[in-house]
Amino acid sequence: MFELLGRLLCRFPWLFVAIATVVVGLAAGFGADVVRHLTLAPGWDVPDSGSELALKHLRDRLGKDETPVIVLFRAKPGIPAKVDDPAFRDAVEAALAGIGNNSDVSGVQSYYGSGDSRLRSANGDLTYALIKLKLAADEGMGAYQRLRTQLHSEQVDIELGGELATYVDVREQLAKDILNAEVVSFILLAVLLVWVFGSVVAAALPLVIGGVTIVLSAALLKFFTLFTDVSVYAANVVSMLGLGLAIDYGLFIVSRYREELARGGSPELILQTTLFTAGRTVAYSGLTVAASLFCLLLMPQRFFQNMGLAGGISVASAMITSVLLLPALLALLGPRVNRLALPGLAKRVVCEEGSGGWYRFSQFVMRHAVVVLIGSFLLLGAMGLPVLHMEVGPSDSKSLPTSAESRRVQETLDRDFRHAELSPLVLAVRATGPAQTAPSLAGLHELTQRIQALPGVTRVAGLTSLTEPNNQAGALSLADYQLMYEFPDQFPVAQLGLQEYAKGPDSLIFVYYQPVPTSQEARDLVRQVRAISLPTGLEEVQVGGFPAFHLDYVQSLRDWVPWVILAIVCVIFVLLFLMLGSVLVPLKAVLTNLFSLSATFGILVWIFQDGNLSGLLNFTPQGSMDGTILVLIFASAFGLSIDYEVFLLSRVKEMCVATGDNMRAVASGIQKSGPIITSAALLIGIVLGTFAMGEVVFMKAMGLGLLLSVFVDATLVRMLLVPASLRLLGRLNWWAPKPLLMIYERFHLSEVDPRMFPPKDKQ
Repeated sequence: MFELLGRLLCRFPWLFVAIATVVVGLAAGFGADVVRHLTLAPGWDVPDSGSELALKHLRDRLGKDETPVIVLFRAKPGIPAKVDDPAFRDAVEAALAGIGNNSDVSGVQSYYGSGDSRLRSANGDLTYALIKLKLAADEGMGAYQRLRTQLHSEQVDIELGGELATYVDVREQLAKDILNAEVVSFILLAVLLVWVFGSVVAAALPLVIGGVTIVLSAALLKFFTLFTDVSVYAANVVSMLGLGLAIDYGLFIVSRYREELARGGSPELILQTTLFTAGRTVAYSGLTVAASLFCLLLMPQRFFQNMGLAGGISVASAMITSVLLLPALLALLGPRVNRLALPGLAKRVVCEEGSGGWYRFSQFVMRHAVVVLIGSFLLLGAMGLPVLHMEVGPSDSKSLPTSAESRRVQETLDRDFRHAELSPLVLAVRATGPAQTAPSLAGLHELTQRIQALPGVTRVAGLTSLTEPNNQAGALSLADYQLMYEFPDQFPVAQLGLQEYAKGPDSLIFVYYQPVPTSQEARDLVRQVRAISLPTGLEEVQVGGFPAFHLDYVQSLRDWVPWVILAIVCVIFVLLFLMLGSVLVPLKAVLTNLFSLSATFGILVWIFQDGNLSGLLNFTPQGSMDGTILVLIFASAFGLSIDYEVFLLSRVKEMCVATGDNMRAVASGIQKSGPIITSAALLIGIVLGTFAMGEVVFMKAMGLGLLLSVFVDATLVRMLLVPASLRLLGRLNWWAPKPLLMIYERFHLSEVDPRMFPPKDKQ
């Protein structure tokens, strides 16, 4: 197939370039506004979990499809600083005037309207209002923007916070970070590519491929938003992986083309050989990286499925662009690919076989294989030690920079409103009959009493606990509640209770507690509430709220991540076997990569959980690692590490078939691929490094984690562990049982240079 593709590209290069130009132009127009079509809701909820069902019941059964926005008020200079002063009150009420008439708003709760002391800071200089926004199809994005425009005051400072505000700030910050990273990385890559190739023309080609890849990836991502919700974080993955892999693939193909060009031959044979070797390896490498990322589709959360989809899109775009558009451009350029060469750099294009620093270095490593192997594993083990105390936790507003408005609001609430009770457990309860009937009220009352008796619970709010925040539940008896709800017209408090907490057989119960919402004690409380046996009169109770979501999320990671890891390992093992025809080499590659990833995770724990280098990297440590980031880094880094494994082993296999000498084949393969792999690691490191400089911790950790994995893989693993292990395995490197060997020979997926090994010499 690649030989045929090479002939077609050589004969009709202008046709391929013209088609690519039209496609890229259409994709650029279609995908320019992709970020606007990405959903704010990240999709971390676990399908059919208790927390997800509670949220669904709130929306579908109780009509509570809304989210609270926290509006924080602080006096400006010139008016009294205390919230109880009439001037402060007048300023706040003036700012909130008209909010109730906003069609996006379903309710407003303020300190002055309700008298609730929880809305007043401990020292009395701050207050906040809760404005409930309707989510609608855009998760409340439009409503939030309109509310932000509507809220203004000359007397008080107004800041917005809450979950929706955090998502909006993340979206806006990510858009800035991605743009900055792309611009900076393109500039740095341009300089570095000129240094690597020694030619301006050759250096420009990977940049062209990188730009086209980003355009195609954005268009494809927007296309999939027509059929499913795609998280805003997907744009980050597309840009980072798409650009990095496109530069890598472009580097490998252009380098091989220039190598073949230097060896001489007809233009058609040069292009065919380039595609049959480097082009085929790029396609195979793309397949392995995409397969690794697509394993994320096994995870139940939409977020991971989005990331797998985004990763697959970026890899496919980079691979297709590299094997179709880039060879067409090379066919048009021919020897002119070396034009605009810089003095002193162009001479490095070709290195004679059996000589050079890489050849001598690999010979040294193989002569001391046992010492190198033991030393490398000890170093990787030391780097991975922090993994032993790793804690998995959720991300919060601290993932944003300190300048973000939603983060400032959250920090103010944590500091000055310790009694705010903004993260209660939310119970969605379905009774056997209407919630206000005597049997249903009896069940609700019993459930409320049991929950109230649990350690750590401060109060419970629901149909059978209509009390003031500072009073204890149960001030009224069950008989009192049954009488009130039997004649609600005579009891205004009963009317308010039904309006706030019930609809038909469904009702709400809010559980307030002492522990921090992110703590283990809060998650233990969720377990205790869920363990309560269902009282008579009730048929279903689902527990939601942040602690319940966190508990379900962590449990989902424990249940599914091992299967994802197993799937990635199995898929990569099979693909490497089909390429190399060996059983032990793929097994060694998988085990080595798992070990190197543990070192990467150890460094990440040391930085992001323990807080080392937080000042240099400009982030606030959260004392735990976001499980989302760990899963994404594992899938992406595993694929990228195999990416370099494919390029190195394909060259070693090629030289082994040519010479039959294992040590010489390893040394020659490293001599030819070592400089390119190092350059590729440096180039993709530039891309990942610029993304790691973003302000959102998710983006920073993802970029830095992949950067660390590439660095470890391109140095300790690829240049030390691989040659040492290949030397020790010797002839066993390419061994496979006969039944498996027959499968390998049937598919014939190894890289072979047709000019070096004519058909008559093939086995």
